[in-house]
Formats: sequence, structure tokens, C-alpha cells
Amino acid sequence: MKARFEKYISYPIGLIIALSIFSATLLAMGFNPILSLEALIKGSFGTVFRASEIFVKVAPLLLTALAFLIAFKARFLNFGAEGQLYIGALCAYLAASQMGGLPSILSVPLVVLASFAGGVAWLAIPLVLKVKLAINEIFPTIVLNFTAILLVNWLVTGPIMDPNALIPQTRAIPRETWLPIMIPKTRLHVGLIFAFFLAFLIYLILQKTVLGYDIRAVGLGPRAAKHGGIDFSRNTIIVGILSGGLAGLAGMIEVLGVNHLMIMGFSPGFGYQGIAIAALGRFDPIGVLPASIFWSILLIGGRSMERATPPVPIHMIHVLQAVLVLSVLIVQEFLTVRRQK
Repeated sequence: MKARFEKYISYPIGLIIALSIFSATLLAMGFNPILSLEALIKGSFGTVFRASEIFVKVAPLLLTALAFLIAFKARFLNFGAEGQLYIGALCAYLAASQMGGLPSILSVPLVVLASFAGGVAWLAIPLVLKVKLAINEIFPTIVLNFTAILLVNWLVTGPIMDPNALIPQTRAIPRETWLPIMIPKTRLHVGLIFAFFLAFLIYLILQKTVLGYDIRAVGLGPRAAKHGGIDFSRNTIIVGILSGGLAGLAGMIEVLGVNHLMIMGFSPGFGYQGIAIAALGRFDPIGVLPASIFWSILLIGGRSMERATPPVPIHMIHVLQAVLVLSVLIVQEFLTVRRQK
């Protein structure tokens, strides 16, 4: 109980520390911290539309955080969620574009499966290298991020580009494949509920199943797990499939729920940000829920700070995000060490 209390109390303490450092930095740069933070809050919650945009961003952020988290539990460092997101989005678009005339109850599940398979396929090479040749997965997953982005950009500017568009983008997918909107006059779609459901499902897998026990055992001690009869290769493959698939679904949500087509640079780095969110949530499927919401608030509010008078550089929000993660982790480590003494 005390450990759980320390875990949760670290968030407000870390937030206070991060905001203090952030405010001092703004003051040193000649900005008014109070006005800047006021612009951040109003930019996030000033209207229903702005508040809804927070949760529009939460869905892909949560899924990429889960993608990194589930692999991390088995000591598989999937730094390629961004690339898997792009390929998942591409597969979702290609599948959805062929679904015209089919009812949503049939077309949407098929597109979901296509995006999941795309994310898994893009992680297949690093996964095979890890399991069969014991080659570290970090470099292959990072390289495949750039490969996926360049591939999608090439397709969007050439083979699948809408010839009538003024900017590099594809034709819109059929309306039957669009995710339903939950609040009128906003972009908030049911993909958010889907992402929340997957977070709860991953929690159940990790905490309530034999598979989850095996995954956690491999992560805590591969050699001990092997001597205990747990198959390291099997569990690595399973978490790889789940991780790549979740990242692919994040791309699907952007296509079916937000853009309804493919466009260059549609992801502002969701895959990379998911790593930080997973750390902020202490690699807990439930913990990443509030972490992804708070992260999204900073993203949406940061745009208002950039438009404030005087404008605050958006890079300062990135500084706040980094300081926040470090502050929470340092506070948690301090409390843990203090409790163990």
C-alpha cells in the first residue's frame, strides 16, 4: 500500500518541480510564466472543440505507449513504433480504399486487421534477428522508422497521390470505413474507446494470465526464466506481435478517425512520444492512461503558447515534457530508495 501511495504521489510532486523549472526558464528568457501557462490552459480547455482535441491525440499516443510497454516487459526494446504506425496507416488506407459499398460492421474490422498485420510485418525483421540470431533489436527498429516514413512519403507523392489534390495526399477513403464521431462538431471518434479497451486488455494479459506471468518473468530475469521452463523465444515473438500490432493500430486510428486519407507527415512523432509516455506511466498499462492524457494536454496547449503574445517557442513545450518525465522518475526513485532504507 505504501509503495502504491509513493507511486501516485510522485506525479503531483514531479509536476510541481517540472513547472517550477519551466517557469524559471521562461522568466530567464524574458517571458511571463503566468501568462504563458494561462495560454497553455486556455488553449487546452478554452472550448469544447479544444478539449476534445486532447482526446483525439490520446488515442494514438496511448497505443504507441502500450506498444513500447508490452515489448519492454519482456526486454524487447521496440524503438520502431513510429515506422510500424506509418505502415499500419498505409495498410489501413489501402484496405479501406477497397471497401466501398461494404457496411461498416464488415469493413472496419477488416481494416483493423490489415493495420494490425502491417505493424507486425514491419517488426518482423528485427524480431527474427532477435530470436534467431540474437542480434540486438534497437538499431534495426530505429532504421526501419526512416524506411517506413520515406516509403509512405514516396507513395503519397506518386503512385497513390490524388491527381486533383494541391498537396501530396491520397483520395479520401469510403465513408463506410470512417470511425463514428462521439461529440458533434468535434473530431472525437470511437477510436478513443477502442484504445482504452486495449489498455485494459493489456493490463489483464500482464497481470491476470499465465502468459503475462511468463512475459514479466522473462523481463525480470531471462536466465532464471529459462531455467524455470519459460520459453524466451516464444514470449519474445508474442510480445513482438502485440507490440507491432498495437503501433499499427495507432496508424489506423489516424486514417479512419481523423484524416480519412493518407498525407505526408501525418504523425508528429507519436511513436517516439509513446516511449516517454510509457516511462511517465511507469510501464503500467493503467498508468499510461493519465500519462497520455496529460501529454496530450501539453501538445494541444503548446500550440496556444506558440500563438500567444509574445509567442513562446513550441520547443519549450518539448522541454517541459522532458523535464516532467525526468522529475517524476527521479522522485519515484528517491521515494523507493528511501522506503528501502
